[in-house]
Amino acid sequence: MLNKEHWELKHKNSEGKYNQVTDFARFCYYNFMKKKGKLLDLCSGKGADAIFFHNKGFKVTALDYSPEAIKQFNATQKRYDIFIASLVKDISETLPFEENAFDYCYIRLGLHYFTDDELRMIIPEMLRVIKPGGLLFCQVKSTSDKDFGHGKMLEKDMYEDETGYIRHFFSKDYADDVLEGFHIILNEERKIPSGSAYLEIVAEKK
Repeated sequence: MLNKEHWELKHKNSEGKYNQVTDFARFCYYNFMKKKGKLLDLCSGKGADAIFFHNKGFKVTALDYSPEAIKQFNATQKRYDIFIASLVKDISETLPFEENAFDYCYIRLGLHYFTDDELRMIIPEMLRVIKPGGLLFCQVKSTSDKDFGHGKMLEKDMYEDETGYIRHFFSKDYADDVLEGFHIILNEERKIPSGSAYLEIVAEKK
């Protein structure tokens, strides 16, 4: 349930921002990514985490729904003289990759924009393109987040605020359920002083 106009405007208005590697990317790399390989970065935004993984020696492919985000990402690549494959793609559609194509799939703050029905189509696609034994890393908003329950309820644990911003909040049990087909290695909540709360999940393809 992505709003294309919302994201185009958000990325245009924040040009030059949100271009630093995230704590979640560092956490995944230093704790779980013991071997180099092919990494799929979904909902990659302006590509800060994709560039971090690229610089660590991974072969990265980045996808985002927003042409503006990919445009800024490619401008950054040109500035630093690097190349990372980047595509404009809605991940609720079939991913344009063969089965078992990637060692890792990384999606930070991307899954929680979709309905339950959409997630149950997206996650099997991620499972399909990850190699057996490969890892999925995802970070989503938790039901403990300060914004949980605010705005118009669209479905269970999914709300639209007064600006039209939609988020699906995850409980630990829901994450375990929707990630059926994966072996859950880590499913932990992280809270920060601002009141934001996230689930950080690492799962292995069985």
